[in-house]
Amino acid sequence: INDNYPEIIITSIMTSPAHDRDVGINSIQLYQLSENEHFVLVVQDMTEDNKIPVLILQKPLDREQAQEHALLLTAFDGGEPKRSGYFNIVISVQDINDNAPVFENDVYKLSLKEDSPIGTFVVKVNASDLDEGVNSEITFFWDNSVKSHVKDTFTLDNQSGEIKVKGMLDFEEIQKYQINVIASDRGSVPLSTQCTVIIEIEDVNDNIPEIDVTSSIEILPEDAAPGTTVALITVTDRDSGVNGEILCTLDKNLPFGLKSSSGLSPLLHKFFCLTGTIITH
Repeated sequence: INDNYPEIIITSIMTSPAHDRDVGINSIQLYQLSENEHFVLVVQDMTEDNKIPVLILQKPLDREQAQEHALLLTAFDGGEPKRSGYFNIVISVQDINDNAPVFENDVYKLSLKEDSPIGTFVVKVNASDLDEGVNSEITFFWDNSVKSHVKDTFTLDNQSGEIKVKGMLDFEEIQKYQINVIASDRGSVPLSTQCTVIIEIEDVNDNIPEIDVTSSIEILPEDAAPGTTVALITVTDRDSGVNGEILCTLDKNLPFGLKSSSGLSPLLHKFFCLTGTIITH
């Protein structure tokens, strides 16, 4: 008589036959797996009373979507009344390093004054990784394309992604830095990604005007005519913008004046030449 319920004894996930102490039609006749999208059940008939259920993966798993899959395996006998037994199966998905780090921004753009002292915070690049464990631990470093003078000017913290000023900045030498930063995970086969940091250097008024005087007359006769050129004066300033605009004047008590050789205003101009002329009183 059919007086025993099927009993599922799990020995492994892939081959887990149920056991029913009844025989013949009263023994295990059917296995059923709860509905799911990743696994299917195939039953292998070894003997009349020995049917082995095999759990087969039919769709790739993604731990980042689901870390566990809960299944219900039910075994039915063929007796009257039908009896069944069930077993809960929980499958934990192990992580593999299938996700590369992702930067918060593909491009970080900022400006920095050229007189920023060493140690000044510049920017912090941020990246995340959907994997877990060492597969999600991120290290930052300069790309191989980064030149040595950039590494001498800025420092990158490998753990935090913070970039700080390491050396002296000079707008007159370099106005912009474009630096590639790599984020790499620590998987057995590391995956990496790249972002670009653009640092525009802001000019400060750190250069004094330079005056170059070329004398055209060593001795000026007292009867020299008004307008006689005495000297050619070139005035330059390495700074930019208003910091490079120059105001050039002479003592009002001197019998000389200034005149732009280019015809432009002698007061405000970035690069210009000036000549001295005799002014009679």
